[in-house]
Amino acid sequence: MEIKDFSNSRSIKVNCDFCSNKIECPEDMLEKSKKHMCFECFITKKSSREEIENVHVDISIDKISDIIASEMADAMTEKIFPEIWTKRKNELKGLSKKDLAEEMLGAGTYLGIKSFIEIESIRKIKEDDTSDKKS
Repeated sequence: MEIKDFSNSRSIKVNCDFCSNKIECPEDMLEKSKKHMCFECFITKKSSREEIENVHVDISIDKISDIIASEMADAMTEKIFPEIWTKRKNELKGLSKKDLAEEMLGAGTYLGIKSFIEIESIRKIKEDDTSDKKS
C-alpha cells in the first residue's frame, strides 16, 4: 500500500465498493483507482496486496501510524522469527514462559529501534542529497 499526502487536494464523496458507505476520495485518485474502500472494510476484509493494489482506501491520518506499525511488526515477525528460532531454539525451549516473553519482547524492541534508526539514516542521506542538488 502506498501512502500519499492528499491534504492539499480537493476531496470528492464516493461510495465504498464493498459496503456502500460514503467516503472521501481525493480528486487525484478518482482516475487512478479501480475501486474505493472505507477503512472499516480495509480492516475487516483482510484483502491481499494484489486485491487492493488499485483500490483507494480512505484512511484517516490519525490511523496511519497504527497501520504502519502493525504492518512493520507483522513483516518483521514473519521474516525474523524463523531465523531467531533456528539459531536459539534449544536455549528458548528451556526458558520459563515469563522469561521467554521477556526475551522476545526485548528482541522485538531491539529490532524495532534498529530498523527505525536505519530508516532515519536513509531518510537523512536522501534529504542531504536533495538539498545538495538544489544548491
